[in-house]
Amino acid sequence: MANIELNGKEINNELDVCFQAVKKCLIVGLTLMYMTSAENNDPSAFVKSLTGNCREIGWEPTFDRHARNSKTVAFHVYLTNSISSLSQNQTIKYDHVITNIGEGYDRTTGKFTAPVDGVYSFTWTYLTKHGAVAYVGRVIDGKQVVWAVIYDQTATWARTTGHLVVKMKKGSQFWTPNTSKEVTYIHNLFTFLSGYKISDE
Repeated sequence: MANIELNGKEINNELDVCFQAVKKCLIVGLTLMYMTSAENNDPSAFVKSLTGNCREIGWEPTFDRHARNSKTVAFHVYLTNSISSLSQNQTIKYDHVITNIGEGYDRTTGKFTAPVDGVYSFTWTYLTKHGAVAYVGRVIDGKQVVWAVIYDQTATWARTTGHLVVKMKKGSQFWTPNTSKEVTYIHNLFTFLSGYKISDE
């Protein structure tokens, strides 16, 4: 029985040595393949070969990182003139454009139009002075979805900020109207709007 156990251990040792040898040969072989492809001025040939082999045995990649977030969309705009009078439902037009990747924002209308489907993030901030009343809402395709308000302000200056994450279809629009009957004052340089696409889904 002792001899059988000893033989079994010896067999296992031999198999381990063989495995290590095959592993080394495989590494050397792959390295030589890479060097050969590099010499042929096609460094990607080795990678392409591995990719093809993986697909043949069913290891087809299921996630294409280049397809995700394929179109960058981002904008940042602010006011150049303070607002002392703004009628109800009038859209705030941020006329100074710092960033407008994807050309989604139109400063003549104050509206952002989604150039592609996706999930978008919007952030807005506006600065008001003592006694101010300002209900600055956030609208998607004519429907109010977010409210931000400052009312009967006691501080000399106050800043109000809001945030919205929403899924939009290509052509959907986002804008920021005043939803109160009147706005007493909104400061210019401290009032801005920004947005960007988070993902394609």
